[in-house]
Amino acid sequence: MAPPFLPETTKLAYCIGAQKAGTTWLYETLRTSNEIHFSRNKELHYFDVISGKAEQVFRLRINAVKTLAKELISEHGKINRRRLQILTELTDLLSIYTDDEGDHEAYLTYLLQGFTGQRVICDITPAYAILDAKEFAEMGKLGQASFIFIMRDPIDRMWSQIRMAVSSDRSQFSDFQHACEVRAQHLIDSNRLANLERANYRRTMLELEAAIPRDRIKYVFYEDLFHARTMRDICTFLEIAPLTPKAGLRSNTGRHAMLPEVLKEQFRHAFFAQYAFILDRFKSATPARWHINFSPQGMG
Repeated sequence: MAPPFLPETTKLAYCIGAQKAGTTWLYETLRTSNEIHFSRNKELHYFDVISGKAEQVFRLRINAVKTLAKELISEHGKINRRRLQILTELTDLLSIYTDDEGDHEAYLTYLLQGFTGQRVICDITPAYAILDAKEFAEMGKLGQASFIFIMRDPIDRMWSQIRMAVSSDRSQFSDFQHACEVRAQHLIDSNRLANLERANYRRTMLELEAAIPRDRIKYVFYEDLFHARTMRDICTFLEIAPLTPKAGLRSNTGRHAMLPEVLKEQFRHAFFAQYAFILDRFKSATPARWHINFSPQGMG
């Protein structure tokens, strides 16, 4: 049950999606609106943690607090100031996990810190896309919450995620292209591509629609996200004044590497069900890039 201090005139909105699907760009754009309130932390990872689907996030946050606490020095002066600031931020964030099951007061208290009456309160945690109908229903009870789900062409998104992962491994910098290809082939050989939860748009949509009325869900394609008309549609959905994105604002574009056709063909096979479902659902509204990448050649 929602706590009584959740403003009745304020809309709670969640933004979900897979990695490399534009959620950071949307966050940076929506932050320019004075009608939207965000918490201090960009990705709260509340519902995925309490559902048991992201225990690693909780452990990382707990371990970070323990590490910082051990680094405190028994001396006066400024030496501990930065550590204590970070420690305070982390312990405040960890407080969202301290309620009993079904009680979200601590989460909402954290979310509402600094709130000054904005029309929308936003939690942009892309990983919520892995949740089931039960969790979506619980989220939906909080202020009649709405959802924005961003989808990106499966092949392009996966290749972008691979490039990002390889970029973070500095040992691979000697041959970035080759390292990306090796990582992609490993994902293919291990049969992990077709089983990536956050890339399973079909599953997310069916679970979401089983719990949330369709008029409270906004589906957005990454390929359309950077167009002015798409931002107008999102603002209309959120019932806020239109926003004009800053020219050239793009987030985390990453290093370049070409996806070889032999790997691309295997990606097509892995993501066949996703392409088939999305193209059947959205038909001509599906961006051209999806139609191009979903070539039937070689599908068998």
